[in-house]
Amino acid sequence: MTAGEAINQARALRPGCEIGEETMKEWLRREDGEIRTRLLEPAGADGFDGVGADLLWTDGLADSAELLVPFPFDGMYPHYLSAMVDAALGENDRYSGEMSRCNAVLGEFAVWLRRSFRPAPRSVRW
Repeated sequence: MTAGEAINQARALRPGCEIGEETMKEWLRREDGEIRTRLLEPAGADGFDGVGADLLWTDGLADSAELLVPFPFDGMYPHYLSAMVDAALGENDRYSGEMSRCNAVLGEFAVWLRRSFRPAPRSVRW
């Protein structure tokens, strides 16, 4: 999913939202950076070097920038952006619902990572 697609889908979930596109792109950059740091690097996952809003950010983020989480887990991005919009507007109940959806998909991605990128065996000495 691209940054532009994620923002368009989030806007469809929150019509009339007045949060700026640059703010949403900044949220995407921070989320991709957190995912890379917390999930990908510890898993030793390869193949994610050329994607992600955190790496593609140079004086802003192009709408065509490919986000970090691949299909079929990329549906978390519109929910994440909707949750952030809700938080910014003080809509705590809506924030909670959207963040729960986002975290559920992100959890599935984490399970997929563990299955796909098993850590190298280490010899353990007792």
